[in-house]
Amino acid sequence: MDWTSVGVVCVFVLATLVRGLLGFGNALVAMPLLALFLPKEIVTPLVALVAMLMVSIMLAQTWRRICLRNASRLIAGAALGTPLGLLFLKRVPEHIVQLILAGIIFCVSLYSLLKPRLLHLETDRGAWLAGFIAGILGGAYNTNGPPVVIYGSMRGWDPDRFRATLQGFFLMTGIFILCGHAWIGLWTRQVFRYALIAVPGVVGTMILCRPLAKRIPRGKFDPLVHLMLIITALALTVKALS
Repeated sequence: MDWTSVGVVCVFVLATLVRGLLGFGNALVAMPLLALFLPKEIVTPLVALVAMLMVSIMLAQTWRRICLRNASRLIAGAALGTPLGLLFLKRVPEHIVQLILAGIIFCVSLYSLLKPRLLHLETDRGAWLAGFIAGILGGAYNTNGPPVVIYGSMRGWDPDRFRATLQGFFLMTGIFILCGHAWIGLWTRQVFRYALIAVPGVVGTMILCRPLAKRIPRGKFDPLVHLMLIITALALTVKALS
């Protein structure tokens, strides 16, 4: 196994650990780290493929708690936004994509660390907009989680149902994204090779996350993750500018 393959495995083990403990965030970890040593044409479809494996494993445990009404509105909005994100990915130069990705990760992590007070939404009317924005970010960067997480926080959803609904949303939008990647020609032999190499580490980490999640307090784990993401975003910015 070459050093690039080792790096891919290590990144996905770390991303899976974050996903297993938080319920989301794997793309926020994997995208900038992989972009440090792989081109966007490999990173984007690779992260999308492995994310589908993570979602499938988590859904097998939580599918009964999914709120279909909330998920359906978010998914409908994402279906409209994903093609725009794919178009952006295909047309924009790589260093611009890296800069925007770094900016998104920096803002999301800063938001998570500061935890500003948000307006409380009384109805689900904003679900379409949250899904649309998530679709654009998902198509371009696989980062469809942050808009939905922020929206769910503003709605005050029950945490357990919220995490389950997220997985249902990620499954459907993941299918949109994968079909889009195939359509614009991003599925290559190298992408599938790296995905297969990552599978054992992803599955093993997901299994270990269940007992680990009960031992690590959520409040102590989150800040470490987002501090690491801010450092990664800065490193990606330096790479893009150079």
